[in-house]
Amino acid sequence: MNTNRTMDVAALAALVWVAAATLHEGLGHGVACRLTGGDPIGWSTFHFNCDHQSVSLSGWRVIAGAGTAVNVALMALGYLWWRRVGDPMARLAAWIVIAVNGLTTFGYLVFSAAFGIGDWNTSGVIAGVSNTGLARAVLAIIGVAGYVAVIRLSAAMLSRLLHSPTAMADARRITTTIWLTTGIESLLAAVMAGAGWRSTLGASIGVALGGNAGLLTIPRFTMSSNEPGTFTLRKSMALRVAAILSVAVFVLILGPGVRL
Repeated sequence: MNTNRTMDVAALAALVWVAAATLHEGLGHGVACRLTGGDPIGWSTFHFNCDHQSVSLSGWRVIAGAGTAVNVALMALGYLWWRRVGDPMARLAAWIVIAVNGLTTFGYLVFSAAFGIGDWNTSGVIAGVSNTGLARAVLAIIGVAGYVAVIRLSAAMLSRLLHSPTAMADARRITTTIWLTTGIESLLAAVMAGAGWRSTLGASIGVALGGNAGLLTIPRFTMSSNEPGTFTLRKSMALRVAAILSVAVFVLILGPGVRL
């Protein structure tokens, strides 16, 4: 891959991460809050505040798990997109959607099970469960198994996309760029979070830098090909401008939070 196209990979990663985080909170928790009878209060990069005093326990579980459900849906849509497109830029975008949302989904289960925080903790999806130890163990097992499966699937798909003698090196450049982009983007949002910067920083480190760290292992399973060829992306200034604008909104507006 031409190193001059690293900016395009970063732009794609930035757009995908903004969409994943924003839709997780707004479309997931936000819509579920409204549909279950809750009262939306505030919306930020990694938090959606919902007054759920009038919501049943099962309704609150739906609200808590709805964000992850959106990530699963995005992953499925990314896979369908991957199967339908042939353009390298479009296929890479679809691949990033699959990898980022897949790692976020299963990484979140492990994160909640291990530390007892996040949407899948005893104050969220598993609220009211009698045997919380067993519930957390099940979440951890599903999370680890799913996380490994996403890494393997992503590596196999990336091998098909790159399909060149330099596939492993290209994969390393791509995945490192995505990991750094999502991490920096999230940390910038934490800086702008104001009074809630500590929780936003924790989410940034746990989800973006921690959960997405699986990206860095994908090149190990990416297969190089003996066939000649290189992976090339067309330069897109429109893509880069769109990424800059979306990150600006994500950091400067959603970072401090929006009152609803």
